[in-house]
Amino acid sequence: MSVSAVEVQRIAHLSKLNLDGSELDKLTEDFNQILEFVAQIREVNVEGVPAFEHALGVENVRREDDIAAELTHEDIRSIAPRFEAGYIVVPQVIETDE
Repeated sequence: MSVSAVEVQRIAHLSKLNLDGSELDKLTEDFNQILEFVAQIREVNVEGVPAFEHALGVENVRREDDIAAELTHEDIRSIAPRFEAGYIVVPQVIETDE
């Protein structure tokens, strides 16, 4: 499995990256090396090898949630850049075809 420069350019576009010719060539090469490495890993026989989550057996340490201070509606209104109809208005980050 490999990716073409056209596919890498599409991924770059979706990631909002502008690549010049040499960057595109290098990134295409890097992607293909990663895919080759993943293919090698898939060939390893792991039958009978027990699964583990962490090599050192680390456990998640949890704490109780303590409410320190609450923000009121007016506190939020005072720090929001735009506030309309009870909601914080943020810039659009997802492109649409509309």
